[in-house]
Amino acid sequence: MKHRLSIFLLAVLFASGPFVPEAFAQEWDVPTVRSRAVRSNGARVALSTNVTDYVYLLTPNVDLQVAIARSVTLDAGVKYNGWSFKYGTQDEMKNRQWTASFGARWWPWYTYSGWWLGGAIQYQEYDRGGLFYNYGETGDAFGLAFSAGYSLQIKSWLNLDFGLNAWGGYTKYKKYACAYCGKLVEQGGKPFILPNEVRFALMFIF
Repeated sequence: MKHRLSIFLLAVLFASGPFVPEAFAQEWDVPTVRSRAVRSNGARVALSTNVTDYVYLLTPNVDLQVAIARSVTLDAGVKYNGWSFKYGTQDEMKNRQWTASFGARWWPWYTYSGWWLGGAIQYQEYDRGGLFYNYGETGDAFGLAFSAGYSLQIKSWLNLDFGLNAWGGYTKYKKYACAYCGKLVEQGGKPFILPNEVRFALMFIF
């Protein structure tokens, strides 16, 4: 009987999400389960930007999330990169793109708090090459993206949002012998599965 009661209590604690006792929370000034629930009920909108995209050849990006239920948010995101580095040389590097996505996140505990799983449809027009491979490729890709991560509350209005994202679909492409030249070596259409994002984002909550 005691064993079953212990299992039940652990299940309740896990389902309630990240837990910090009220007494310790007041001393440490950190969010509690109750404060997360209050914020979740009041906070409807969040804006975030992924820092790692700026590190990857300076790609500005923004995501808008809107809470539609206690554990569900809708998510729309855009990315843009319109420049090349060391242009016209053998060392040219580029991650030129514009990307748009629309999807949703499921939060097991409360929106903008703790673990999350996400899915989205995504379109990308791209021109990349020279960084991880010595050829260039341009194309238009469309597919589905899947992601998972954890959102850590720092302040009532600020989270650090961590995650990994991969996507797959179909692309119409042109492949060039190098990133800086226009020598076409291959073109057509093909299915793909690729890593899409390593996420370390600042999330601002309203």
